[in-house]
Amino acid sequence: MRITLRQLQIFEAVVHTGSVTAAAEMVSISQPAASQALRELEALLGRPLFRRHGKRLQITPQARHLLPQARAVLSQIEQIESMGSGDELSGSLHLAASVSVGNYLLPKQMSLFKRQHPNIRFNLEIGNTQSVIQQLLTGKAEVGFIEGYCQHAELMTQVWLKDELVVFGSVEEDRKTELSWEDLQAANWIMRETGSGTRTILEQATAAHISQLNVVLSLAHMEAVKQAVIHQMGLGCLSRMAISQELNAGLIRLYQTPLALNRNLLIVTPKNTALTQNAQRFIDQCCQISESEENEQPSK
Repeated sequence: MRITLRQLQIFEAVVHTGSVTAAAEMVSISQPAASQALRELEALLGRPLFRRHGKRLQITPQARHLLPQARAVLSQIEQIESMGSGDELSGSLHLAASVSVGNYLLPKQMSLFKRQHPNIRFNLEIGNTQSVIQQLLTGKAEVGFIEGYCQHAELMTQVWLKDELVVFGSVEEDRKTELSWEDLQAANWIMRETGSGTRTILEQATAAHISQLNVVLSLAHMEAVKQAVIHQMGLGCLSRMAISQELNAGLIRLYQTPLALNRNLLIVTPKNTALTQNAQRFIDQCCQISESEENEQPSK
């Protein structure tokens, strides 16, 4: 017996959904047929491909090396099927991104790529930096984009863009425009949740002068942070690109601080794993556009 395309489709779908039932729906076959295909693939390879983690199935470390090869085969089949369209790229591309990048940068990149390669299907998961890293380690994402740090032994990073974090507050608050270390220590803070790259960078930037910030509210969503700040619950710290609308609308104002809050936005990929053609071409486009934007910036 040989490995079939159906088995590879089920394997890839289970990685993506974490469930045989959901994978079966994704590829339009019955759940018993999907389970049988997965058992046959495991028997052919002589190893289990998944282990149960709570209610979800998680890919095993040994099977992780099979995933990019399976995706490459499925992508090549879809490319053959779409030869009449004149575009050599087709199939799916699984991305994961932290919140600022996923909300404010990647939609433009995906739109540009989709115009050139209309047969590409994107799947983008947005979360904090730690969740992006986990998506990559479990094989659910092929490429990650993060705002924080990543030093995991199984992942490699490359600098993509520069970003600036800013401290901001409600325009209704009576506060001086330049804040000292003492002012920052006395202030109430509205923060992203633990695991957020933004929060990590702020805490590291203040650690030498402030033992602990007075965090009165931790929120998982950036929009919630902005609304809490607008309603005078405390100071916030987010990427400048994330608050441009509120700043232009006159709802918030920026403060000058002694903090150094510049950071790199990173592209993260699994180490020692070949990327699919779709993933590599998307990374190439992102890097080319970032280089052209830097070259267009006026010198200071």
